[in-house]
Amino acid sequence: MKKLAIAAFATTFALAGCSTMDLNDERTMIVEGEAQNVKVVNIPNLKIEIAPTKAVCDVTANTGEVIKSECLQFRQAHQRNFTSFNGNIQGFTYEPGYRYMLDVRQEAVADEAAGVVKPVWYLNEVISKNAE
Repeated sequence: MKKLAIAAFATTFALAGCSTMDLNDERTMIVEGEAQNVKVVNIPNLKIEIAPTKAVCDVTANTGEVIKSECLQFRQAHQRNFTSFNGNIQGFTYEPGYRYMLDVRQEAVADEAAGVVKPVWYLNEVISKNAE
């Protein structure tokens, strides 16, 4: 009975893995002013800088309509320009007028209804918060 339960669990896990293999795991991002396709992967820690002001960006609503919104701006230490981020960083509360250095992690989450793998960011640590 124990072996049957383990086999059923392993089969379920394997089938779940197979069902997400057809999902689109690439995103187009603007990096240093150029559009680039990047693969969405798990990243355990990533140090980013958050700008003290938000930028106007395009966001796709649940209805599929593209609307204008305000988005965070971020960059990694080696990047020159900021990139708009139209998502949320789970566990992070933004206050305008402050420049942040954050340690975040990215998890690749399957959205089978949309047929894509989405990046979800989580706050590991606020490294610094300085008034501008």
